[in-house]
Amino acid sequence: MSKQTQTDLLNPEQPIPLRTMDLPAFPINELPVLVNEYIYDVAETTQTSVDMAAVASLAVISLCIQGKFMIEGKKNWIEPLNLYTLVVAPPAERKSAVVSLMSEPIKQYENAENERLAPDIERSKIEKQILLKRKKALESKAVNSRGAYSFEIQAIAEEISEFKEVKPCRLFCDDITPEKLSSILYDNNGRAAILSAEGGIFDILAGRYGNPNIDVFLKAHAGDSIRVDRQNRPSEYIKNPSLTTLIFTQPSVMSSIIENSAFQGRGLCARFLYSIPTSTVGKRKFGSSPIDEKITDYYRKIINLLLDYAPDEPRIISLSPEAYGLLSEFAEKIEPMLTNELSDISDWAGKLVGAVLRISGLLYVAECFPLYHTNELYVDEYTMQSAIIIGEYFLEHAKAAYQIMGADENMKSAEYILQKITQNKLQRTTKTELVRICRRFKSTEQMTEPLKILNDYNYLKEVEQEYSGAGRRPENIYVINPHIFKITTPA
Repeated sequence: MSKQTQTDLLNPEQPIPLRTMDLPAFPINELPVLVNEYIYDVAETTQTSVDMAAVASLAVISLCIQGKFMIEGKKNWIEPLNLYTLVVAPPAERKSAVVSLMSEPIKQYENAENERLAPDIERSKIEKQILLKRKKALESKAVNSRGAYSFEIQAIAEEISEFKEVKPCRLFCDDITPEKLSSILYDNNGRAAILSAEGGIFDILAGRYGNPNIDVFLKAHAGDSIRVDRQNRPSEYIKNPSLTTLIFTQPSVMSSIIENSAFQGRGLCARFLYSIPTSTVGKRKFGSSPIDEKITDYYRKIINLLLDYAPDEPRIISLSPEAYGLLSEFAEKIEPMLTNELSDISDWAGKLVGAVLRISGLLYVAECFPLYHTNELYVDEYTMQSAIIIGEYFLEHAKAAYQIMGADENMKSAEYILQKITQNKLQRTTKTELVRICRRFKSTEQMTEPLKILNDYNYLKEVEQEYSGAGRRPENIYVINPHIFKITTPA
């Protein structure tokens, strides 16, 4: 060890936390004005990060217009306008309060619709029962009739097949089984949403009540058709399903998601837009301001307008030449990064351009709702620029989320090595010794990148041994920073 290295290690600096979360705040000014004013008020009254309400606003807009609009990025590329969003926050972050306030106009709309539809729903039930009783009576008559009732059988069959039962308005649900979710999609013209202040839905998807089943989630994100056949129940065919999710979950749940091979291997994790808001715990004030009633009214009117709009077929939103140019430039920027700095999250980043296109459509619809009845709908360059800025926000948060989920194997391995160093109270070590005590590794080469991380973050210092040129070169020594024994070691 050189004298200079010895001097450097006499007073080592504090190590840098391995899981540093220096993340950008949500670019709230890129959202429509009437929406972000409500977001500010929600964040103020709940004393939470604006990120929570901002991400929720995108999911709420998505819920309102999914299946009503689609956006064309270029020829032969059309995206639906539904989003899967996932907000990661520890306990006591007032997640339920934010979800409740952001979704309140939806609940009010749903209740009002069900009051209006109540007579039609009841009439529909009676008409269906009458049809079924007529069918049963006809079956009894026709048993030994040798075809005498074929005309009546054909008529009742057509009546039953064409009968459209009036169902209650169901705009969203909470924790739900995949089987029940497919039924809700079927009953609601292919549209459904999950708004949840907890992450229990992932336990259900993992098989809490049976075998793991994520097909509905995978297909309803892209709009791929769903066909469900069950015993003792009618078959369900959903041509263009569209599902929106707004799920708040804890970091511990995030860690377990990556351990599920079905979630990761089949691309479920890559479909979510992640947000990890900065915690406000310890800095919240009791006397927060209430939400301005006028701003609440504006927000409610926007939601009602979006929910009321019901075109016969989905409207197609196109891109202006300038918007197309911006999206093309963004795609060209992201593509080479998939094999380099974004390789650890390439499954997620590979869907980022599509997510940005969807976000641009959501922003356009929320900002320009009076223009729905015009013949042509175009996203302009300013809206696309806003969508790209929001997409870049989600990119930074996805990197952090995948770290939490353990997708960065080198970081995970670095934490494992650090844990073994502290457990064995090592003052200095070598790769050979670390391979012996870290059974996860089969060779010293597998430790190169994790040890480089620990070196860069100041947990240890690699020291090259003096070599005279005779015999075998001595193995480098890793001198351990003594400060690590005074801090909590990552699990």
